[in-house]
Amino acid sequence: MELLLIGLSRFARRRVLPAAASMPEITTVDIASRHATPDDVAGIPKPGRLHGDWRGALRSRAPGLAYVSLVNSEHALAVREALGQGWHVVVDKPALSSLRVAAEMVELARSSSLVLAEATCYSFHPMFPVVRESAADATKAVAVFTPPVPAADFRHDRGRGGGALLDTGPYLASLGRVLWGLEPEEVGVMVADRTADGLDLSYSALLRYAEGRTVVGHFGFTNTYRNALQLLGRHEVVDVERPFSMPPEQETTVTIRRDGEERVHRIPPADSMRLFLDRVVDAAYSGSREFDAPLLGDARTLDRLIRAANGD
Repeated sequence: MELLLIGLSRFARRRVLPAAASMPEITTVDIASRHATPDDVAGIPKPGRLHGDWRGALRSRAPGLAYVSLVNSEHALAVREALGQGWHVVVDKPALSSLRVAAEMVELARSSSLVLAEATCYSFHPMFPVVRESAADATKAVAVFTPPVPAADFRHDRGRGGGALLDTGPYLASLGRVLWGLEPEEVGVMVADRTADGLDLSYSALLRYAEGRTVVGHFGFTNTYRNALQLLGRHEVVDVERPFSMPPEQETTVTIRRDGEERVHRIPPADSMRLFLDRVVDAAYSGSREFDAPLLGDARTLDRLIRAANGD
C-alpha cells in the first residue's frame, strides 16, 4: 500500500514518517504540502513525489492510504475529499470539527468500504494491556497532560482550530473507552486559562461513568510538562508515566502498589504509531469496521466536553 502524507507537520516528521518507514506494507510515501521544498523532504525513507496541492495529489494517483496532518480547521475538507476519491484515511486528532461532521464522514467511509481512523494511537502501546489487567478493580483515574506548545503554534489560533480542548481533549475523551470500554454519563469542565479573545489554554474536567467510575483530569498548555495517569482502587494504586505520548525508543514502567506491596512491570520500547498503522492497514485489507465506533464515541464525548466548557 502506498501512503500519501497530507501536511508535513512536526508530529508527522517525528512519528508518522518513521513508523511508515518501518512497515513493509508501506511501499512508497508521497508528501503533499503547500510549504515543503525538496530540501525539506530529502532523506525521507521510501520517497515518492512531493506535491504542492493535496487535492491534486489525491486525484493524480491510484488510491491507497492518506494520512491527514494539517491544522485542525482543515481536517474535514481533506477527509471528505480523500474518502470521495476512494482513499482509506487516517487523520490526526481531533479528527473532525464537530460530532455532526464526524458522523457524516464515518457514514461516507462505511458506505464506500473505506477505513476512517482517528490517530489517537496512545492506547495501542503495550503498556495499556498491563494497565487494564493491573487495574481491573480500579474505579478512579487521575490524568494530567500539559504538553508544551510554542506561542507561534496554530494551537494558539482559534481560526485554525486551536485551543487546549481540541488539542488535548481527544486524550481525555477516549480514556474511559480505553480503560473500561465506556462513554461517560456526565461531564463537567472548568476552563482555567483563556486568551484575551476567549481561547481555552488549560482546563480541568470530571467525567462520571457507570458503576461508580470517574476520570479527573487537568490538561492544557500553561503548566510545566507533565504526562501521567494514576488509577485508584479499593486496595491498589497503579501509576503510569507518559501514557499519552511514550517515545518509541523508551522503556517504560507500570507500578502497582497493593496492600503494602509494590510491583513494577517493565514495558519494552514500542512504537504506538507503528502498531496503530499496522491495524489500520489490516482493516483496509480485511474490511474491518473497528475504527468507526471509537471515532464516533470519542467525538460524542469531546462534543460534550466542549459544550460543558462553554456552559451549554
